[in-house]
Amino acid sequence: AFIMDGNRRFAKKHKMKEAEGYKAGYLALLRTLTYCYELGVRYVTIYAFSIDNFRRQPREVQCVMNLMMEKIEEIIVEESIMNAYDVGVRIVGNLNLLDEPIRIAAEKIMRATANNSRFVLLIAVAYSSTDEIVHAVEESSKDKLNSNEVCNNGIEAEQEFKEANGTGNSVIPVQKTESYSGINLADLEKNTYVNPHPDVLISTSGE
Repeated sequence: AFIMDGNRRFAKKHKMKEAEGYKAGYLALLRTLTYCYELGVRYVTIYAFSIDNFRRQPREVQCVMNLMMEKIEEIIVEESIMNAYDVGVRIVGNLNLLDEPIRIAAEKIMRATANNSRFVLLIAVAYSSTDEIVHAVEESSKDKLNSNEVCNNGIEAEQEFKEANGTGNSVIPVQKTESYSGINLADLEKNTYVNPHPDVLISTSGE
């Protein structure tokens, strides 16, 4: 995994505009992804734009969003190449925070490369550690509520209620509260944005 860090520092050091710094970072990323592909690294995650980054100057945020839109559209145009190299693109994070055109484009490229698995590129946008935890807990709770275990416990509780009251009439099932708990580490890990978790995390820091 790579944290795309230091684009502004790079631009300042080389007396470039901030937008040029981000583009330089993107070109460096392409070279790095090529190396990863050639080395047989199957999963690569790019931490591109966090939720905290939305607090930056509006013009800078818009610059990054424009660049993101431009590059996603380029990937869409090169869809056949992505499929030829069996590259699956997964854009993860709280995508509801993105502008609609970017979100639609992101969903389009994910659908187009959904069946590709030789090399998987995860691009994390609109993310934070706390947001990811909340997301994982919410999704794990949904999984538990929809599981057969919960359904079966609900049926058992209904039967117990009928037997205790000596009636065969239909009643509202009294479900056991523990059926809705029991979320463990494996559940959370399954529902994090980035999965599988990276073995190596690199922060570029302007290099």
